[in-house]
Amino acid sequence: MDICAKSYWCGLGKWALVSVSLLSSSAWADIGDTPVIGGVFNASEIMRDQIVSSLSYSTKLTRDVALFTIGGVSLDAYILTLPLDKKVKARVIAQLSDPTYAIPLGHFLYSFYGRYTGLSSEDEFKQHLASVYDEEQLKQFEHSLYHFGTEPEKDKASGAAGAKQSELDEPESSKPDLIKQELAKQASVKHQSGQAQGIKADRHFISSMVTIYDALVDIGMWQDMDAVPAKYTYLTQSSADLLLVEKIQPIIIDIMSEAAGGMDEGEMKASMLAIIADNKPENRDKVNNKAQALTITLIDFVRLNVLKAYRQFVFKTEREQALNAWMQDTFDDNSDGLIGFLQSQQTRRYSVQVTVDGLQQSLVEGLVDQSRPFIHKAYQLHQEGATVKPKTEVTQEPEHRQQVKFMAELAKGEYSDTNYLPFFKRLYRQHSESVTQVGISSTPTISVRNLPIIKTGAKVSGDRGTGIPNFHFVDRQDDRAYYFFGNDALQLDRLMESHGVRTMFDRLAYLITLNCNGQYDWNAHTSYDGLVNLGFGEVQRDYGEKRCNRELQERAKVEVKLRKDRAELIEDIRGYQGIFFLDVFTKLTKKWKIENAISELAKLDGKGMPDHTLIYNPWPDHFAHFTGPFSDEIIMPTGELNRLDYWLGQTEQVYKNAGIYSQTLWGMAGDHGLSPVFYALNPEKQVFDRLSKKLGYSLLVKKISSDEGEGPKITNALNYASNKGIDVVVASTAGGNMMMDFFNAKAGWEAQPVYEDLIHWLPINALKSEDTVDIVTETTNSLSESLDYMVLRQRPCRVDGCQVRLIGHRDGVRHDELVERRGDKLLYTSLKGEAPELLDVQKLNPYRQLPSQAEMEHFSELKNVCITQAKAEDVNSWCSVEQWRDLTRFTPRPDSVNQLARLYDEARAGTINLFPKTGIGYNTKVPGRHAGESFPEKDAFIGFWGTPIGPNASTFKIEENGSLAPTLYEFLTGEQVIPGENGWGYPSLLNKLDIQ
Repeated sequence: MDICAKSYWCGLGKWALVSVSLLSSSAWADIGDTPVIGGVFNASEIMRDQIVSSLSYSTKLTRDVALFTIGGVSLDAYILTLPLDKKVKARVIAQLSDPTYAIPLGHFLYSFYGRYTGLSSEDEFKQHLASVYDEEQLKQFEHSLYHFGTEPEKDKASGAAGAKQSELDEPESSKPDLIKQELAKQASVKHQSGQAQGIKADRHFISSMVTIYDALVDIGMWQDMDAVPAKYTYLTQSSADLLLVEKIQPIIIDIMSEAAGGMDEGEMKASMLAIIADNKPENRDKVNNKAQALTITLIDFVRLNVLKAYRQFVFKTEREQALNAWMQDTFDDNSDGLIGFLQSQQTRRYSVQVTVDGLQQSLVEGLVDQSRPFIHKAYQLHQEGATVKPKTEVTQEPEHRQQVKFMAELAKGEYSDTNYLPFFKRLYRQHSESVTQVGISSTPTISVRNLPIIKTGAKVSGDRGTGIPNFHFVDRQDDRAYYFFGNDALQLDRLMESHGVRTMFDRLAYLITLNCNGQYDWNAHTSYDGLVNLGFGEVQRDYGEKRCNRELQERAKVEVKLRKDRAELIEDIRGYQGIFFLDVFTKLTKKWKIENAISELAKLDGKGMPDHTLIYNPWPDHFAHFTGPFSDEIIMPTGELNRLDYWLGQTEQVYKNAGIYSQTLWGMAGDHGLSPVFYALNPEKQVFDRLSKKLGYSLLVKKISSDEGEGPKITNALNYASNKGIDVVVASTAGGNMMMDFFNAKAGWEAQPVYEDLIHWLPINALKSEDTVDIVTETTNSLSESLDYMVLRQRPCRVDGCQVRLIGHRDGVRHDELVERRGDKLLYTSLKGEAPELLDVQKLNPYRQLPSQAEMEHFSELKNVCITQAKAEDVNSWCSVEQWRDLTRFTPRPDSVNQLARLYDEARAGTINLFPKTGIGYNTKVPGRHAGESFPEKDAFIGFWGTPIGPNASTFKIEENGSLAPTLYEFLTGEQVIPGENGWGYPSLLNKLDIQ
């Protein structure tokens, strides 16, 4: 509002002129021609093209430190309450008068304090169970993750998983015999919370963050810039960065030493003490110094999160100002246009993208409807577990004995319980068509590969692909090995960014977005950090879920007010338009009221419900590893799937309370399923120890991973070990996959060896150049009983084509088979000239219902076309990607031919991939595996629900989990998603949903 408008007479003159102009024909041009009227996406387009596009991310936007209150007190008062070192506290307080120091710190602390503290530590799901089940039922539902009644404080502090000592000490007469037996067996259960022991969002944690922040006064020199940087710059080998690391390292070690002093003896404390020992002068120059490695990681973590939090603050502040200015100007120039904008905001679409680690469609479907064969087959697998034990290969059994009492009960007959999986029961009842019958998890079925696929809709390879083929890989160009269970997890965002991957938060940066506990969220407007959630969630169950739900509940209250205020503003503007132009005083008074309402609306707008929300839940996978995928801990009413069900219902209720449920499309996908492990072995010992004895000299084998169930790895991001001078690098993934990287290709060290190279492998210590080894045969023979099949490159692979060789034993006979892809066509053949067997493409899936007669005829026709009639010399006779997908949906290995044909599209996917047989785990100490090729691992959940889905939605027969993000994006924006364009790797399924 200009200064003239504050004067009555000046306003009279102004409005006389405006009124005359409104009578001109040009002022009454067709409003429908502008983008603010008519379409459901118009408000979003205005926000993108006319409001957010003008934001500058200026660091000069505000210098008012008084804006920040932490826990209801001023920033300086809050700092005084922290248990900081006296000198550090004095230095921080002294610098708070400097806005470039105080404002980033204020928002950083505000974000951590406001988001990660302030809620009850009680297990909310457990309280819910107590409200719907009686005491006798709950005692029957006990297992290693659930104990009826109040748990001792010591148990709460060490996490909710694992057998509780209080349970073991409980009077014997108070427990059923089966529970007593199981608890005795589980006394030494190890799970991730037992290893990591978690972290707490307390004053000591925040004090550590402040101490590190204060030591990083020059956070990146961006305080002196005019705008906040668009990207974070990670530490490098520059002299300035190395000096910074040297400065911070003693501070980090002091913090760790203090923390270690208060820890109980165990694996976590031992690991921390080992890192502290690396800080000794004699160890500081060694490769992969862990003290330096952790310092680098923490510097990057703190600096990145400070910058991210400050960017979010600047965005919200600038957005509020820009939105207010646009609405004020539009009200002055085109009040009908503002009405259209507000109406569009009232009716705009919302999306919720749920990603659940380890969520398998057929398992959930089988629990909802026990007449399906899944539970019966899974129980049979457990009953026959002893039969999978190899006779000649050295194995061990997981320490934890799987408790499957509930599955046995389900297998006997129908289990009726209205409090068990109520959300999923309603989902399958109301939206069975839009939940895929068979889901596809990209091989290897591993989180670090499939989670970014689900969250972004990008493929692994090609233009703007993720470039992350597995939980580990060797980058031969940089001579750098990555393993992402450990501090290398912080490198995932960096790797994604380097490949140009566009996340949903990048694509929707002009809307209001919320990230609840996921990674890849640089451009999210509000974030709950995924790594923080994993750490805190180990100590406190429901930690991330409660914080996300609180955020949404607060926004829902604002949303209700926003919708009321918009409706009133629309009415006020219409009333203003109806005031006779000569009634100057009334019109001017009304104008002032509207302008004030616009300002208030702009302040609230960014605090309402997010246009797009991402929710990541890691727990079904997390605990299934340590207890088994079909164990009571997972599938009982007190288990992880029913806990997930509870929180999905709670989240839905918030959207209903906000009044926007009817405008929201919900989508959920799992990154993989899991399969039980009955016996485990170490392939590197089975293969290379035997081979070394046979050859008479040692082989140089380097292992870059932990066994599943062990602790994380620490890698020095600036001083990592070379992989040169090594015969083979090995790494295992989740028990279901093992990668072996060899370096003897004729094309050079950087090139991936193909089959011909590997059957003439020359170890470094070989005495003669002609003493080559057929490492393919040696590996296959050494693992003949445990190996499902190995996969390797038959020829060099490119994105547009590849030929891979599969090798495995069946009934003691070796089978060599080829899968070749040329563009969209694929050929699967056996080198024996007979029908291929390894991928079970002619077998029906025992976990699914038998096909109908018509489906059986269709399956038979596809087998005839794709296997019998296909000719190697005639590419036109080969089946397409869609035909192979259609065929394999009937089999125990959905999409297997397509998946393996693309396994090596990304050059870093390892040389040989080993997949163990069902029931066997490679390099694992726990009874739950994934990353393998069995149906329970490959069948990932993907489904959609919500009011916008129409009654004529098409049935999802087999779909890829990568279609989750494209579908929600197309619903939200109206922009067509085309795979292969704009970074999209997977199709949208929106056209199948009959959106209303």
